[in-house]
Amino acid sequence: MRAPLETFAGLLDRSVQEIAIMAADARVFDASRVGALADIWDNNTFPLVSAACAPRLDRNRQARTGLLWMAGLGAARRELMVDLDPALDRQLPAAATGRPVHRDYQARVFPGSFPVTTEIITGLATDYDLTDASVRRFTVRPGRPGLQVEATLAAPRRFVPSTGRVARDGSRKPWPAAPLHFTFGGVTDLQFDAADRHGVSLTFGDAGLAIAIGQQGTVQATTASVWPDDPRWYESAAGRAADLETPHGRPDRRPAVVTSSLTSQQQAAARALTELMLRIRLVSYYPELTATIPAQQICRVTAGAGTAILAASDKHGPAREHAFAELAQHWRAAPKSTPPAPIPSGPAVLRYIRYDEPHADYDVQHDGVAVLVAAVPDTGTAAPWRLASEKLAQPASFHVTMAAFDGIRGIRRDAGALAMNDMLNIQETP
Repeated sequence: MRAPLETFAGLLDRSVQEIAIMAADARVFDASRVGALADIWDNNTFPLVSAACAPRLDRNRQARTGLLWMAGLGAARRELMVDLDPALDRQLPAAATGRPVHRDYQARVFPGSFPVTTEIITGLATDYDLTDASVRRFTVRPGRPGLQVEATLAAPRRFVPSTGRVARDGSRKPWPAAPLHFTFGGVTDLQFDAADRHGVSLTFGDAGLAIAIGQQGTVQATTASVWPDDPRWYESAAGRAADLETPHGRPDRRPAVVTSSLTSQQQAAARALTELMLRIRLVSYYPELTATIPAQQICRVTAGAGTAILAASDKHGPAREHAFAELAQHWRAAPKSTPPAPIPSGPAVLRYIRYDEPHADYDVQHDGVAVLVAAVPDTGTAAPWRLASEKLAQPASFHVTMAAFDGIRGIRRDAGALAMNDMLNIQETP
């Protein structure tokens, strides 16, 4: 069995390796997976460096504490760690069961994400008028588990909030429609047209969930979850029922990892590596930036970073400080972001697509937008395919079907339009 410190450093090496594989060929680039891998090292790089630089007899204890803290973020994080290193499945405790409902500082109940069941669908239909709901955001992204669709519905409430919201000018105004965030996994069929986004119905059966949108829109998926992001949810029928079952008191915060003190050079190296991981993580939060972030080149610079940290920490005195200073300098030399390349006419593999409807919410006007990320053939030798992206403000039309994500497709770029025959059509506003 490997020592905890070697396991800790190995997770970093494997994270970079996997990101590099996906970045090497844009046709398999999975922004969600890349973002999740990079996200591990937001708040775990410093604990790794601290464990490596601790007194020799204390290194593995600190590393094990760091691994337990890393896995304690939730079931998804533990699953990701085990996916990177299957041996961890025997060494980590089972993932704690998260509560689907929590209380805020005023003891009001608020929902988390619920797996969609017949009971959940019935509850949503009781509290919200889905027949009058509108799709506010529609996102499609392929990945290792299959096609994933995220849809945010703006749904009018069937219950009346006890008080209005306080507007910016201090007046009381009605609450806007409540956002219901759906995530569909293992999508087997989809069709969405922004001109036909009003009115929704949900059905749940043995094959999973089906959601009908408007007259012809549909999403069919094997798994689904929903997060009712409603600040007045505690006044709904589901909220009142949850209030009777949810214990009072807020969950304790996870204690921070106790780390040994780091020298300025060790801190500089940890900070430089963390900043590179944060840059890569942007592809998950801001997919329109995906084509601007040189993930492949960053992975070349950070390859073997975990092993390099252990090697530097094994040195003594000035030699150790010099080694960490060299690591900091090496990681700071990663290339900067580049302007996004537009999607040209020709073969393409869709990697991400999003539509946002124009709407006013909480006294703020949000413009409509369409975002598209695709893998296209590269003209250089760095990779066979590269990423290209588009962000179109106020699209006049937006239509996409399942077939648009079925491998390599021909994309046509005309004046103010992107199209894949009848599979995809986005038209800019003149």
